[in-house]
Amino acid sequence: MRRRLAAGLLALCACSGALAVADDAARAFWQGRAHQLRAGALQETSIAAAWPALQQATAEDGARAVVVYLHGCDGIGATGAKTADLLASAGYLVLAPDSFARRDKPVSCDPVLQRAGLHREVLGWRHDEARYAIAQARTLPGGERRPLVLMGFSEGAIAVATYDGDAVDARVIEGWTCHAAWPEYRGLNAPVAQPVLALVAQHDPWFTAAALRGDCGDFMGPPSAWRVSIVFRPPHPAAAQHDLLWHADARRALLGFLQALPAGRPAQSR
Repeated sequence: MRRRLAAGLLALCACSGALAVADDAARAFWQGRAHQLRAGALQETSIAAAWPALQQATAEDGARAVVVYLHGCDGIGATGAKTADLLASAGYLVLAPDSFARRDKPVSCDPVLQRAGLHREVLGWRHDEARYAIAQARTLPGGERRPLVLMGFSEGAIAVATYDGDAVDARVIEGWTCHAAWPEYRGLNAPVAQPVLALVAQHDPWFTAAALRGDCGDFMGPPSAWRVSIVFRPPHPAAAQHDLLWHADARRALLGFLQALPAGRPAQSR
């Protein structure tokens, strides 16, 4: 009897834990930000507020692609908003989950001291947020006719590089090297045929430790026009920056990569 009771309690705890994970991922999504171009003007609202209209949009009226954007360790902030507006201005729908909408969000970095890795488990949380956001984005009208892109900055870029969930059509990694001492943070989990753009500065002040040095090109496999790692090196003015899209060269690389993506969703394999 005691064994059956213990087993039942364990099952209940596991179920409750799964519900809590799903609920927090949902909170991060619905309380996140939607950026889009409507009637020639930029519009930013909560995803929850934008959703009814997005569900009514036809494939012809919709954005050229949907970008699920994962912010850095200190939240969406000015960096995320600026990136989302850049993409929305170019005709993309940006859905940016807000990890800080979680009911409990431990500190994972110190932006002032440029120290990260303060909450190792946060990577799994960011994967859950990406998985939920991608599933929701798939329900939008015309989804089979336009690419779905997973993009992230800094901590969000780590989640994008290591994400191993439902397929997306392309990935953009800004401000990450794909190198780490923690094995779950290291490498690139994108399928071999999936387009990937990685942007990083050679002297990014967040990645001075030996274990963090390098770039995502080390994990992209054979040379391909669709697998691109751009490292900004001296004397380029972005060579020591973390947020790279402030520079025109990085913006051109990003928009050129996205504009070249084929319409629809080609089959992908690992």
